[in-house]
Amino acid sequence: MIRKLHNKDGFFKYYTPDAAILTLENGSRKWSSPMLSNDPFDNQFDLDFLDPNEELAAQSLEKLVTALTASEPISSNQFGSLTAIAEFIHQIHEDNPEIGYTEDDVACLKNIMLEITKDIKRIAPEVSNEIRSLLSDTRILCVSERNDSVLMWSHYAENHTGVVIKFLALEKIDSPLILAQPVRYSREMPQLSYGFLMDSKLGSKAIVDTLILSKSDDWAYEKEWRVWRTWSDKAREYYLLSYDPEEVGEVYLGCKMADSQRAKILEITRRKYPKAVVFQAQKHKKKYELVFHELTAAD
Repeated sequence: MIRKLHNKDGFFKYYTPDAAILTLENGSRKWSSPMLSNDPFDNQFDLDFLDPNEELAAQSLEKLVTALTASEPISSNQFGSLTAIAEFIHQIHEDNPEIGYTEDDVACLKNIMLEITKDIKRIAPEVSNEIRSLLSDTRILCVSERNDSVLMWSHYAENHTGVVIKFLALEKIDSPLILAQPVRYSREMPQLSYGFLMDSKLGSKAIVDTLILSKSDDWAYEKEWRVWRTWSDKAREYYLLSYDPEEVGEVYLGCKMADSQRAKILEITRRKYPKAVVFQAQKHKKKYELVFHELTAAD
């Protein structure tokens, strides 16, 4: 069983009426390419590495020494062209744990790390190209913490004629949503250090996380969470992956939904997801808000 990364019981996804009908009838969700986002900055900016300096070199050196003296083995290509040397030093420390570093050793290593950070800054465009290639193999499932955003109902649920589905993050069935992570919103694009790159617990996955989970704070109202997976077929812009029927916890019908589509979605939900609770959205009479009323079997 996969360990859950958060304490959320589930997340919401907004659909047009036709997309909701297909999703519920077929029992599958769309995982899309990160390059298809409606935000031109989303997953589409180059990585920016911090300018090399003494403090950054010291931080990188600390990570280097930790990695060289740790019990865990050096990971593949952890130090780029220096990985073979790092593995050799790591093996010496494993065989001779009493060995330490003198002040001269530390000073020398610090100078080396400063030069390495300068090299990384110089090759940043090449690194960004490699990351873009990695992203081309990635597909994302985007969900939200909230079901009541008037803007999101307008943008993603076809002007309140669509549907919001709450998918439960169930550990017992290893739902992919148990691995969902919150998007980080900021005015500035993220910067990386060489120490970030060489941390044995991070690697390329953490760099992809940084890109996929970073957005402008103009989008903060969406309270978005994401799950990502990697596939090798670059030609496919999206994948339709089946989900367990138990994941459908709640279904919310838009306040402007057509009667024919409302009837169709109710029929599918009650036939295929008998445990799901269905709500009808309505406009609040005194506030610019949506309210939801639970529907009974008679509705």
